[in-house]
Amino acid sequence: MTSKLFFIDKNRISGRNITLAGPEHHHLSRVVRSKKGDEIWLFDGNGARYRARIEEIGTDMTKLSLLENSGKAEFRIRIILGQALLKAKAMDLVVQKSTELGLFMLVPIITARSVVKVEDRSEKKVERWTKITREASKQSKSGLVPRIQSPQPLNAFLKSHEAALKIFLNENGGRPLRDIVLKTAGAPASDVAVLVGPEGGWTNEEEKMIAAHGYESASLGQAILRAETAAICALSIVSHFWNL
Repeated sequence: MTSKLFFIDKNRISGRNITLAGPEHHHLSRVVRSKKGDEIWLFDGNGARYRARIEEIGTDMTKLSLLENSGKAEFRIRIILGQALLKAKAMDLVVQKSTELGLFMLVPIITARSVVKVEDRSEKKVERWTKITREASKQSKSGLVPRIQSPQPLNAFLKSHEAALKIFLNENGGRPLRDIVLKTAGAPASDVAVLVGPEGGWTNEEEKMIAAHGYESASLGQAILRAETAAICALSIVSHFWNL
């Protein structure tokens, strides 16, 4: 079913007048084929949702009138995903599914075994991932769009991102993630950082560095999962018990 939820730049809201332009205008007029008088919902990515009525659909923009501001949604828990850079399709999948699962922030990590190089395309990649998060937020109707940071080395991430609970997935062992989550399910941390490695896994030096910064080693079981599968599985467990 086509979504009737559209992203709006807050700068395009002036009093009770709203203008929708660009891809969202195209989606409304050419894909959904909305008509004058239809009511739709808008979200600004920061949790605010607006009910509006279409007043005019032009060639380049749609004019709407604000009917209701439903207030602001909040993340129940701030989930920060430090995801080692993956190949394009796998990374896009992680961005999409983690958004649906209530992610607060995604930080792409450059690791020793990362096979993707982004030095000259970092800004374009962030733009692409941001677009994916907006679409995923529309699909899930959460109205909350994760923050996407530029790719950074592992040591930079460890120094600049703190959380009440810090976990890294380790195929070489660790406490079952299920047990870590269930132990605190009744009183979850306000924020949690989850580190997921690249296709080739963490190096021994990286594991030592991560542990030295207070991250607990966590396991998803005996099966060796693809990196994107591991990320989605971990966030599903965290979101199910802590973020519903």
